[in-house]
Amino acid sequence: MATDALTAAADELYALVPEEFTAARNARAKDVKVDDRALSQRIGEFRKPSPAAWILNQLVREQPDAVDELLDLGADLRDAQAAGDGRTLTTVGAERRQLIAGLLRQATHIADAADRSPSRAVLDEVEQTLIAATVDEAAGEALRTGRLTRGLQAVGFEAVDLDGAVAGEASAARPRKPRAAKPSTASGAAKKAGKTKKGDEADERAEADAAAEREAAARAVREQADADVEDAKGRLDAAEKALAEAEDLLKAAEWNADELRDERHELETRLKALRSEIVDAERDERDAERVRNKAEVAVDRAKDDVDAAETAREKLN
Repeated sequence: MATDALTAAADELYALVPEEFTAARNARAKDVKVDDRALSQRIGEFRKPSPAAWILNQLVREQPDAVDELLDLGADLRDAQAAGDGRTLTTVGAERRQLIAGLLRQATHIADAADRSPSRAVLDEVEQTLIAATVDEAAGEALRTGRLTRGLQAVGFEAVDLDGAVAGEASAARPRKPRAAKPSTASGAAKKAGKTKKGDEADERAEADAAAEREAAARAVREQADADVEDAKGRLDAAEKALAEAEDLLKAAEWNADELRDERHELETRLKALRSEIVDAERDERDAERVRNKAEVAVDRAKDDVDAAETAREKLN
């Protein structure tokens, strides 16, 4: 199967707004089906991007340099983590937060321009994906494809789960500018070592510096962990508030439903009573009608008796 054709199709489809995605995907799969059924099937399996994934895909297309700068910071961050360089971790961590804040502003602008204002939850997912892209090189390359189907989540410095996260070939990322070379840390260390005095005092100072570096690295990791905890707590608070609001709405709906059920029961009881009253009234009406009929018969007979008595009286006269 032509992986280039698959990736090209994915590049086109994931540049679209989500509302246009499904119809365009189906049409593309249908167009290639005659010539390549396997390619058609793979295209048909493309998943519609989540709101956060759509924003990230557009962000990569519209702000490629800023995204590459963030990924370069990620490489520095991973190097500092591996070397236990606390000062660099602190510095790069601050730069990362600043750059991500700028990218989030750009993400909001992109979504607003497309009349798709993002919710706080969507922006949180965008932010978590940008962080994950700096923690794991593979996650960074996944972001750079511009073909994400969902957001990414990092847990510490562990590998990010990319299963089903990228449409097309995940290895076919967009071309990027070469990274500017940075001063060699080994050369810098050699120069410093050349200037260091020999002797026990220098060794002690070096050991103290190394210990300080290790402490700074540990502190930076703890600070990052604290920040992750606070961020998680913030999302937990928001989720709990949303849950409390939902529970309040549920209770109100249940109360209203109970009230309506009670009212319906009262109306049904009243209707039953009215039906019984109607039956009784109709029975009384029939009884009264029978009494009236009997009375009418009695009146007619009495009239006949009167007429007979008057006739007999006249004969006597």
